[in-house]
Parts: sequence; C-alpha cells; structure tokens
Amino acid sequence: MANDYIEASRVFHEITKHSYTSVRSSPHILDWDIKPVPYKIYPGAASVALPRDLNLSATPTLSALSSYVPAGFSASIETAALTRILFCAGGLTRHKRVGADDYHFRAAASAGALYPIEIYVATGAVEGLEAGLYHFSPADLRMSGLRRGDWRSYMADAAAKGNSILRARAVIVLSAIYWRSEWKYRARAYRYCYWDAGTMLANLLAAAAAEEISAEVITAFEDPALEALLGIDGEREGMVALVALGRSDQPAAPSPEIEPLVLESIPLSSREVAYPDLVKMHRESRLVTADEVATVAAAKLDSAPTSSSTRQLRFETIASEDSTGLGETIIRRGSSRAFAQDAIGAEELATIMAASSEHPQADFPPLTDTYLIVNAADAMEPGAYYYNRQARAFEMLKAGNFRGEAGYLCLEQQLGLDCSALVVYMADLERTLHALGNRGYGDAHLEAGILGGRAYLAAYSLGRGATGLTFYDDDTTKFFEPHAAGKSPLLMIALGIPRSLMKS
Repeated sequence: MANDYIEASRVFHEITKHSYTSVRSSPHILDWDIKPVPYKIYPGAASVALPRDLNLSATPTLSALSSYVPAGFSASIETAALTRILFCAGGLTRHKRVGADDYHFRAAASAGALYPIEIYVATGAVEGLEAGLYHFSPADLRMSGLRRGDWRSYMADAAAKGNSILRARAVIVLSAIYWRSEWKYRARAYRYCYWDAGTMLANLLAAAAAEEISAEVITAFEDPALEALLGIDGEREGMVALVALGRSDQPAAPSPEIEPLVLESIPLSSREVAYPDLVKMHRESRLVTADEVATVAAAKLDSAPTSSSTRQLRFETIASEDSTGLGETIIRRGSSRAFAQDAIGAEELATIMAASSEHPQADFPPLTDTYLIVNAADAMEPGAYYYNRQARAFEMLKAGNFRGEAGYLCLEQQLGLDCSALVVYMADLERTLHALGNRGYGDAHLEAGILGGRAYLAAYSLGRGATGLTFYDDDTTKFFEPHAAGKSPLLMIALGIPRSLMKS
C-alpha cells in the first residue's frame, strides 16, 4: 500500500483507542525481565567526547519559546553550542535509585520514562567537529562516529526541503526504537513515540533559538534513503523527523557514495515482542519515492470551520524576563506526580497557552486544536474551553465544575482531577489524512508533542508543574462536543501546582 491509502490510519487509530472497557479487559502484564535498555550503544564505534562545561543558556524560557531565528541567518555553530542543543533535547539530567532500580531522567518528557527516541547528527559546517554522521549518546555525553564525510547533500536529495538541508550547518535526525515504548504500551506506542519526539523538539527548538540558531522541522522525506544512511530497518527503528540547524554560507558539496553500515548496536532486551499493527502503521506512512515526498510537501489543508463564539476571554501575560532561564528550567523540569487542588492565576494560564501555541518552523501546516478543562484558575469560571490560538483567547464551551470528568477522561488518574487545568490537543484526523495521507497521522501527534512540550517548559519556568497524560479517546471527544465533533484527542497535559517535590 502507499501513503495515500488512508484506511490504514483509520483502522490503526480505532484499534488503539482506549475505552473504559478496553483498559479493564486488557490482559497485558509488564514483563520486567525484558524491559528494554534506554540507551542505544555502538560498542565498535569510535566516539567523540563533547564539552562537559555546558554553561546552559540563561535566556528567559518564555523568550526562547517565542523567539524566531530567520532561516537565512548564517551565524556559525561551534561544538559547544551544538552540545547544549543536544543536551537540552535529550541529555541525561539526573538519576535516582528507587529500591534495586536505577531511573535515568532526560531533559524532555517521555511517556513512561521509556525514551524511545534516538538522536543522530550529520555535521558539515560545525566548528571543531569533523564532518560526519554521528549518534548522540546522552549517557556519557559523547557522539559515536557512524560515517565519515559530509552527508547533507545526500539527505537533501531525499527531502522536499532540500535547500534547507543543503545549506544547514548540521542536520539532526530523530528516529524511534518502538520496542522501548511497546514494552509497556503495545501498538499504541506508535502514538507515544511521536509525542516523545515532539517534546524533545520543543526543547531543541527553544535551545536553538536561545543560541540564535535557526531550526526547521522536516517530515517530508524518502524513508528508505535515510534508513540506509542510519543503518536502521524501518520496522524496529523508524524515521520520525529531521531538523535543519543553522545556515552555512555555501551549500554542501556532493556526499560520498553510500555503503552499508556495518556497525551494530547491543540488544535492548533478551527478547522483543513484535506488534504487527504498529509495524503496519509505520510501513503505510513511509514515503518511498520522490513523487510521494513532493505530494506531501505541497499538500494544503482545507480551512477549518471558524469559531462561532462571541465571548472571548483574554488576560494579561507575564513578562518573559519574569520566567527562569531556559537551562535552569530544563534541568528542573520533570513530570509532576501530584497536584494540589489550588488555583493558578489566569495570567499564568494565559502565558503558558500563549507561549506554547505558536506553530513551529516546519514543513507541515498547523494540524491541531487546543481545548481545556479549567478546574481552578483565578478570574476564570470553571468549565470547558476552546483556546483560539490565533486570537490568544479562551472561548467558553460550557460552564461547570468538571474535576470529576477531567479525572475520568485521563484514565481515571488523580492528576486530572487535582490539576488546575487540563489541556487537550485534538485534531480532525480526516482532514489531516486527506491532505497529507498516512504521513499526517504522525505529523499531527508530533505537533501535539511540540505544543505540549512547550507547555511543560512554560509552566516550569513560572514555578508551576505539568505532566502528560493519556485518555479515553471517544469519551474525550464526546465531552467537548459539539465544538469538537469529528476531532480526536492526541495528547493531554495537566497543569497545576505540585503537591510535593517528587518528580519523574
């Protein structure tokens, strides 16, 4: 089948939905003996040590989230700056021992702290770093050398945004090792991998902006060509996104002839369990020809219905300089374990929503809409809201105390009931699939992850907490109907005041 066979996405989405019944009838039990290793390790690869004196950016987080670095800006990139960007995206921030187990926490949020996303870097114009293809190792802050030479031209040939890549000083590649997330979430893990990639991109884009380096997210590319470059199979590990980082004065020279990558990584587990539905979904979303890439890149999304609300609530937002520095925010960030049932300020919620809602520099159009259940925010009536991203305004859908509903919708987790506000990213998947084919399914979840990741950063920069949640799919849509009719929830982010200092 091809990318335009969108029945594949429809079927996958239906069979991976959560419902009250499906969650209770699931026979799945976690097998701790085969829990995957959270790091990809190439024992036979030479490695390069990255600078350890990181000196992370003190740029106010809200400024970094709202900054825009023009794609034509051609400042140089030094190895230290690249290291800071990589660390902020996926670096190891701390570890904690609980009983007999060690837990390693990264810079960006990950569903279940399973970290399925891998980072590769193709360098060509980075000061102090030989041109080559590298794999970033967060465990020891090193990069394993996979291929020598400048591969930007090869990558540009495979992508619709070829000129952005050809002129980039470095290209960051995100892939997903599905088994890491499948171990807990089974086939639904495909969705979670895109969330995780999105939260990493939120950090990466903010870090790049703080360094005054342009960054463009690209998802329209020929998967087989990039799989061959990385030496991945497209089934156990699949492509997710590229990021064109910076701009060089001269386009890249032709790349070397590609040869099979002979380096092997260590096994993640003694045994892996395959989930054919996930493999099929990714296979049907791959772009395998230049024509498919061009079609997706040129796709236009039909205009969504405009809001009919005549009552829009706007609040003053907090000055960017009143937020903590980006480096401090990322080091401190974690997923809140419990919230107090206390109110945050309406200006705080407005600031978080405004800072997290800008569409990223990307080759896909805006695909998601934002809804909220406001449990407790000063100067806001409790109820269900639609957030109009263009107007930066809240539109009330229905008034009422919906703490119980919020707790129920996120799989009856106390976090939803106790939080100050539950943010719900939704999309009209039919519109998305008709425009972008199956590729749009991943793009929509990726965008939700980016927006959710920005909400994390904005909340923590203001001294508040956040955590990502999953949900009962159809019940969530029904709750926000009729406004959300035909839309599917993609990701929930609970915002509020942490009840304790325990974080993950």
